Amino acid sequence: MKFSSPAKINLGLDILRKRPDGYHDIETVFQFLDWGDVLDISIETDETKIICPQVEANQNLVLKAVNLLKKITGTKKNAQIIIDKNIPIGAGLGGGSSNAATVMHVLNELWKLKFTKDELKIISVSIGADLPIFIEGTASKAEGIGDVLNEANPEEATLLIILPKCKISTKEAFKEISFSSHKKIQNNILFNIFEDWARKNFEEIEDCFTWIEKYSKGNLSGTGSSIYAKFNSFEEASKIIDNAPESINCFVTKSLNRSPLLDELYKIGV
Repeated sequence: MKFSSPAKINLGLDILRKRPDGYHDIETVFQFLDWGDVLDISIETDETKIICPQVEANQNLVLKAVNLLKKITGTKKNAQIIIDKNIPIGAGLGGGSSNAATVMHVLNELWKLKFTKDELKIISVSIGADLPIFIEGTASKAEGIGDVLNEANPEEATLLIILPKCKISTKEAFKEISFSSHKKIQNNILFNIFEDWARKNFEEIEDCFTWIEKYSKGNLSGTGSSIYAKFNSFEEASKIIDNAPESINCFVTKSLNRSPLLDELYKIGV
């Protein structure tokens, strides 16, 4: 069975403080994209197998998710998961976390584990701070390390997404950033504390911002490297793409306040 694993964007991102456990308290708003990866999941197998050429198996969060569910429940069941990968690694779009969350949701149903959504969110944090929003599946304001979620209803919009070739490690980005004088996410000002740092340290990102800001405000998603810009319609954004330099990889999609995975889960009985 095939299931959606949507990308996310951050509508602003601020660091509030560094925590004693080494993590950071943040403030952001998460929204989903009508675009992402597709996972083909089968439990008719004698061994667990993750097929995703772009990611080494021992580094794939999907394998960590499967093993975590098996460890907690003691189940001997297995799954074969084929990942049709569209979301780049190190792009600030949550691809690995989205994949792992989709797997946790689907196996919870197919393996009949009977975890509630809240229980899955609590379990998932040990894999990564972005997993809870993908488990939740609805646009949310996030605080804590990204795991304290409150429902939000931002405007769903047509977006032009730019995918630079450079990759940014979230862990390394948090090490590099200075947040001694942070701002708040207010009104429609999508402040991202990582944007200036990314533009200064990655020439390709600066070039992408310089191009897109001839037409619309560019916004860094997460710690980068991806950039998004809002437009009034697909037609308007598509015309911009027609004039994009060959070096810029971009496409048009829309933002969503509800993950398509939720409806797919409902169809198999969740």
